[in-house]
Amino acid sequence: MSEIDIAMTIYIIFMIVATFVSFKYGSTMIKKTGLFLPQALIAGTINLALGVFAIIGWFFFAWGVNEFLFFGGLVLGIGLLVVGEAVLLTTLFLKRKIWIQIYNETFN
Repeated sequence: MSEIDIAMTIYIIFMIVATFVSFKYGSTMIKKTGLFLPQALIAGTINLALGVFAIIGWFFFAWGVNEFLFFGGLVLGIGLLVVGEAVLLTTLFLKRKIWIQIYNETFN
């Protein structure tokens, strides 16, 4: 594997891990507080911030290598960020009733 392949793999894995970290935060805090919207917004913000950090890291790596690699990574990063946000919010929304029920059973 070349240096570019390794960097691309790390980039993609970091974006996927950012979505999982955001999901874990959202699920844990919805179960603890019973509040869906504020915790979903915070989880989405965490995912957005980690995605932007990954894209900025990609900029620093790819700028000196190749313009096509730079813009290709930008498009890939934005695509992964949008898909990650959509998956995160969809899964949080679909599981919200179960988590709020867990909150109600725990504290009532």
